[in-house]
Amino acid sequence: MTDADANTLDTAAGADWQRRVVGRSLRTAAERSVDRGRTLIAAAATVLERANGEDITVQEVADEAGQSLRTLYQYFESKDDLLLALFEEAMRTYAQLIERAIGELTDPLDRLAGAMVAAIRMPEVSGTGFDRGLVRLRLKLSEVQPDLVGRAQAAVATLLRGLVESAQAAGRIHVDDPDGATFMLLSLNAAYITTETVGNDAPVGRPEIRAVAGFCLLGLGAELDDGWYERVESKLQLPTGTRRPRRRPPRRSTARRS
Repeated sequence: MTDADANTLDTAAGADWQRRVVGRSLRTAAERSVDRGRTLIAAAATVLERANGEDITVQEVADEAGQSLRTLYQYFESKDDLLLALFEEAMRTYAQLIERAIGELTDPLDRLAGAMVAAIRMPEVSGTGFDRGLVRLRLKLSEVQPDLVGRAQAAVATLLRGLVESAQAAGRIHVDDPDGATFMLLSLNAAYITTETVGNDAPVGRPEIRAVAGFCLLGLGAELDDGWYERVESKLQLPTGTRRPRRRPPRRSTARRS
């Protein structure tokens, strides 16, 4: 056997362990990168809350994270890239909290209703400045990168679409286009939260949560009994730490009239 043959056999014999070593190395490097990215995103959230939702700088974020600007730009190519990542992480957490909030609801229509109520109420349990910053960030980025903003909200959209499809399959709502229904729910929720966090620019008062959810459900063809809101709300598992009081809506019927 020649030296060349021996080297070929050594390389072939070592291929598996080499792949494992390289794989572990790459995996470790990737995990470190993700961890560093999360640290920078968390720092951006802290700075945004402290700034009460006003504009922030990457230098402030780097200082908060204890990193240099050079390090920050190794992970995020621009300020908008960092803020988009912050928005995406916030939306992922938002979807998880909504799903957790409806965990004790079993009826498909109640789960959809609970998700709508929980989605509107979530700003009650987070920082006012952070919420205001997210709203302004969404509006700003939507002007230049609407597709990326849409993808960043994929977790919430997927959750709502699944709930719409389940309620439809159970015969509790009647929609021809689940995507269209999900779009309307997302849009109305975003508009309501914008008025709550940034301000109401309409010349009329904002409706109560019960009225918004009832309007949506009736629009989807649901039949609601008089106690639907109280039944759903009583089983919602919202996070603790509510920061501002919620006005109790007057009890009124939103049942479909014949």
